[in-house]
Amino acid sequence: MIVAERERAQEKAWSLIVARAWADADFRDRLMADPGSVLSEHGLEVEPGVEIRVVEDTDRVRHFVLPPSPGGDLSEEELSPVAGTDSFSGICGRCGGCGCGGCGCRRCDAF
Repeated sequence: MIVAERERAQEKAWSLIVARAWADADFRDRLMADPGSVLSEHGLEVEPGVEIRVVEDTDRVRHFVLPPSPGGDLSEEELSPVAGTDSFSGICGRCGGCGCGGCGCRRCDAF
């Protein structure tokens, strides 16, 4: 399976998990307490030794994910796509996911 297909399958699986957590408080509690097991049950495998944390936004608290640094010295060209990426979803705020591939966002790179 190519990377883009795998990412779409993972995003769909996560969307189904989120929808079930919204509808089923017991499932939500289990997801929060043991996310690795719940993800695995839904076909989302996590590498051994990787800790998983699921956090929940509320009306008063929002979480932003700071991705790991790619390391090394990055040029302005290499940093430019990152700056335009939506920190919530990894989707470009500049092109709206047109698929051009020029902005470097996850949606465009998937094409």
